[in-house]
Amino acid sequence: MARWDEILTLPVQNPTTLEFSAADITWSMVVGWKDSMDRLALIPFSRVDDFVRGESNNKECQTRFHKEAHRRRQPTMNCKPKVDGILEYILYWCSFGPDDYRSGGAVRPSRASCGKKKKTPAGRPNTKRGCVCHFIVKRLIAEPSLALVIYNHNKHVDKKGSPCHGPMDKMAIGTKAMFAPYISDELRVEVMSLLYVGIPVETIMQRHTEMVERQGGPSNRDDLLTHRYVRRLERKMRRFGYELDEDDAVSINMLVENHQDYIFFFEDFTDKDSFVLGIQTDWQLQQMIQYGNHSLLASDSKFGTNKLKYPVHSILVFDQKKNAIPVAWIITPNFTHHEMYGWMGALYDRVRTKDPTWQLGGFIMMIP
Repeated sequence: MARWDEILTLPVQNPTTLEFSAADITWSMVVGWKDSMDRLALIPFSRVDDFVRGESNNKECQTRFHKEAHRRRQPTMNCKPKVDGILEYILYWCSFGPDDYRSGGAVRPSRASCGKKKKTPAGRPNTKRGCVCHFIVKRLIAEPSLALVIYNHNKHVDKKGSPCHGPMDKMAIGTKAMFAPYISDELRVEVMSLLYVGIPVETIMQRHTEMVERQGGPSNRDDLLTHRYVRRLERKMRRFGYELDEDDAVSINMLVENHQDYIFFFEDFTDKDSFVLGIQTDWQLQQMIQYGNHSLLASDSKFGTNKLKYPVHSILVFDQKKNAIPVAWIITPNFTHHEMYGWMGALYDRVRTKDPTWQLGGFIMMIP
């Protein structure tokens, strides 16, 4: 058992898997506030999202963790030196809590009016079942590259200690509370891909319904895909297709600013350099780590598909069946070695941040 002022001496744990959960980490017990015992661990801050995904995909009780609270402190702010002084504080809570909208459940006064509205608000109170499972992530001033994870409430139970969702909850059998509260990212990307190539919503739903019937009924959250959800994705894609601004330069800057998590490289026009925009989603990053390690990457180009007639270069990896998977997109008028060094280095560093053992086996390039 370590003391609280010795937390920085704890080992930094960085599992090599794409995502990991609490079961993959060795937890330390530390005396916390009011002599309570805190269960904590140190992980790289860049891997917090991988930990959240791993906990959400718990096989015993699938769920989704949302940010219940998020605070940041400016690095230049004056504060009293402390071993646990924080730059960032994030409270992740199981999406089946903390409020309980079941009959007789407790709801916070600030959220009590949500259930009276006819339209379900963003908080989705129809899924709230009083789950107390949550954990805290602190980004430390002393080590900004590290995240201190405090996980004292790791059971998916309500305040009475009874299971409130998942297979262990008898009252959830036959309801959506048996499964995760949201569609998985994999299915969402698959549906959006089908919509992008022009497949109608009705056709997507018909195929999905037939697949669920063949397997004998729903067995996970993805099997409960609804027509309304697919239609909403379709509207979202249509809105995203509009120009953000009449000025292309302003539009690009708005795109980069609003999607910083997906833009891994951006270089505007200069006298010496050409325009370069590199895009990679979280799902693509996971595929690149899984199938690109010690393997070949390839470049596939398409021309004339955008207003400026710039080539769109798709960076591809190949799965076990030799199917090509696009793991990044590069938009640039020039695809010479000089431009490649910049975005390829940024893409390599982005992958290595998630998996330090990742290595590139080779790169096949088609020169336009």
